[in-house]
This record gives sequence, structure tokens and C-alpha cells, in this order.
Amino acid sequence: MKLKLTLILLFCITISFAQKEVIAEANKLIESKKYESAYKLLDNADPNNEKPEIAIAKTNLVLNYYVTTKMHQIFALKDLTPGEELSAIRGSEGNFSNYKFSPNTVLPDLIEKHPDNYELQKELGNFYHEIHLKYDDNWLLPDSVLVDKFKSYYLTAYKNGVFDSWSAYGIGYACLINLDYEASIPFFKKSIELNSKDPYSNYNLAYAYLYTDQTEKGIESAKKALDLYNDAENKSNVARMIAVMYLELEDTVNAMEYYKKSDAIQPGNYSTVKALLELEMALNTEAYRERTKQLFLIAPEAPIIYQDLMTFYWSNNKPDELLQFFSDQTSDYSADYTVSGNLKFYTALVQHDKKDFKNAKLNFRLAKEAYEKVFAADHQVFKVIESYNNKLANYGS
Repeated sequence: MKLKLTLILLFCITISFAQKEVIAEANKLIESKKYESAYKLLDNADPNNEKPEIAIAKTNLVLNYYVTTKMHQIFALKDLTPGEELSAIRGSEGNFSNYKFSPNTVLPDLIEKHPDNYELQKELGNFYHEIHLKYDDNWLLPDSVLVDKFKSYYLTAYKNGVFDSWSAYGIGYACLINLDYEASIPFFKKSIELNSKDPYSNYNLAYAYLYTDQTEKGIESAKKALDLYNDAENKSNVARMIAVMYLELEDTVNAMEYYKKSDAIQPGNYSTVKALLELEMALNTEAYRERTKQLFLIAPEAPIIYQDLMTFYWSNNKPDELLQFFSDQTSDYSADYTVSGNLKFYTALVQHDKKDFKNAKLNFRLAKEAYEKVFAADHQVFKVIESYNNKLANYGS
């Protein structure tokens, strides 16, 4: 009996060693960008998905190196040629080999057989986290279910000592989505402890601090994220977030500085320019006049521009200045009937609110004439103009 037990143990060790060799060889192929060959090697070693380590390796491979995918259930894979980049062909049409592999089926089956293998739990968390990020509520399960799933699997693994920076971040991120800001903080901090160069954990930690009234800590974390992000959009968003936090502290000087940094990083971002204009008008600095033009030029055809300008100028008791601004733009847009219609329409609205009903009626008429050249007869704006004209019927033209 003792000899038989020894043989069984040796057989298990041999199997484990063989799996490690297969995975090591697959990793070499992945390093050489031979993604299809790596998958074939792993699949041949475990065609029925019975070995946890190989199933995890296969999941990692298909999640990171697919060319195309059908709902993350079928994956097209390719061995790249020298100089070929996966990013250049991902999502493109081509004669690629497709492989059916469903981590959401394979991994739960293995978890049931190996309940103490928490690497499986973490990997399934990775899968559902990826689905949440890629499909925007258009997958096989509702997005809220996906968030609960990746949080649950990550958390089970975490409590049993199996986690990395990404899975710790995922738990914090799920807490944040569910508005449990306080609960998210220790997980973001753990993620940063494991990878201090990750901008996402620093940014989301700042966000959690902001919503738990720990604004000074939030500013510190956000500034780290600002240094770590490389792309303009994220850097601009973080700079704007820092400005918001300084406003929470009633520090308008630093708020202005970071709004301007945000605008310099990504010029013409509507949220940034709008925030700058609102702050400059509140402080009554001369810059608000030029900022008004900057905001207007972002999208003079968009009604939201005019609505925001009306809000800011009325809030600061400057409706006459806004009317003058609209008038100053008229000659530049005489041939653009959408913009010229907007200028007349919103001029009429301001005049109506000022009780200058005669001029309001005139400008509603001019707006209607311009809009008729570009909008269908059933456009909502004509109904709005008609409703105002009905109110103004007793006033001269």
C-alpha cells in the first residue's frame, strides 16, 4: 500500500511538472507573438478543460490576444508575422482561425471541482471585469450582474490571499460603481501598494476621497494620477477633478490654475471651458468675455451652448451683455441658417425674459425664417416658437 501511494504521488507531481512545462512553452510562444500556436499547445494539453492551471492560461491568452471575438465565447487567434502588431489588426476582417472557449462555463466548472483553488476565482473575476469594460451592457448578462460577479469572485480570492493590483482595483471599482465610496478606499490603496505607477487606482482613490469628504487626500491622489496618465483626455479629466476639489475647499486660485491646466492639456473640452467661464464670471474677471467666445465656438450649432450662456449671464445679472454678444456674432453666420437661427431664437428668449416683448416677437419670427431653411416642418423648435408667439400675439411686430 505504501509503495502504491508513493507511485500515485509521483504521478501527480509528474502531471503538475508537465503542466508547468506546457505553460512555460506557451508563454515563450506568446512572447514571440505566436498566439494561435500558444493556444493550440495549451488546448492539446487539456482539450477537455480539466486542468486549472492550463484553463487559467487559456483564459489569459484569449482575453489579451484575440484578433476578433464573438461575445467572448469564440476567439479568432493569429500567429503574427515579423513587424505585425496585434493592435493594427484587432477587430479587422480576415481569414483567421476561430476557437470556441467560454471562460464563464469552464472556470465555474473547475471552481466546483477545486473550491480551494482561488486563482480560478481571481481569473473568473478578470473575465467578468473584462466583459464589463468591453460590452457596455450589451453582453449575455446585465451589466449590474457582471459587476456583482467580478466583485464577488475577486473578493473571495482576496480574502484567501490571492490577489494582484488589478483584482484589488476591481473590487474597489465595483464598490465605487455601487456608490460604496468608503468601502472602495482600502482596495484602491492595496492596488497602489502593489503597483504605485497605476494611474487608474490613484484617480479612483481620489474620487472616493472626494465623496467621503476627504478632499485634501483626494487632491494628493489626483495629482499622482495626473503625473501618471499619458493621454490627454485622462490628464485633462484629472486636472479638472483637482480644480473641483479645490473649489470644495473654496480655494479659487488653485481651482482656476487646474481648470486652465485642463484646458491647456486638451483645448476646447466643453466641460473645462464651461467650468472656467462659470468661475470667471463668479469672480468677475475680465477673462470671462473671451471665455464666452471660446465656449460659443466649440459648437455654435448646439442649443446647449446658448442654454449654458443664458444660465451664467442671468445668474450674474448680465443679460444685456449676452444680447450684445449674440448680436456681435450675427454677421459671421449669416449664411449658416442653423447658427443664425440659434442666435435669433436665444436672443428672443432673453428679450422675452427681460419683458422686451416687441423685440422678442421680431426675433422669434427671424429665427423661424432661418430654421425653416434647415429643419423639417415638424421640428420641435417650431412648436416652441409658436407657443411663445401665442403669448406675444397682442404685441406689435
